[in-house]
Amino acid sequence: MDAHEILWAATRAGARSVRLTGEVGAIEPGRKADLALLDLRTVNFTPLNDVRNHLVYCENGASIRQVIVNGRVVVDEGRCTLVDEGAVMAEIRELAPELLARHGEIERANAAFTPYFAEIHRRCCAQKLAVNRYADDEASWISSAHDHSSSS
Repeated sequence: MDAHEILWAATRAGARSVRLTGEVGAIEPGRKADLALLDLRTVNFTPLNDVRNHLVYCENGASIRQVIVNGRVVVDEGRCTLVDEGAVMAEIRELAPELLARHGEIERANAAFTPYFAEIHRRCCAQKLAVNRYADDEASWISSAHDHSSSS
C-alpha cells in the first residue's frame, strides 16, 4: 500500500469500518473534527517533499505541536492538557514492580500452551484465503471473494 492508501485507511476507511462516515473521517462542515497540527520544519519533514509520504513513513510524533479532538485542545506544545502527566508517570512507576511480578507469573503459567498455539499459528498460516489481506481496493476484494465462492 502506498502512503495515500494508508492515510485513506486511517481516516475515511476507519470511519467507515465503525459505521461513522457521516460523523468522522473527514474535515467537513457538520463532522466531528480531530486534528493534529504538526511542525513541518522538523527533521521528519526535511526536505519537504510529499507530505503524505512524510506522515506515513517518517513522522513518529515528534512533530506534533497541538491535537484538537472534537474542538477541544487535548495536546498543546507536546503536553497533554487533560491529565497531570507527571502524576500519572509517578503512579505507573509505583505500581510497575507488582504488575511486572504478576505478569511474570502469568507468562510462566502460559508457557505450557506455547507449543499448541505455535501449531495453531502454523496451520492458520498454511491456509489459502479468498481475501486479499494486503492491498488493492474493496471492489477487487468483493470480486475475488465472489469468484471463489461461485467456484466452490
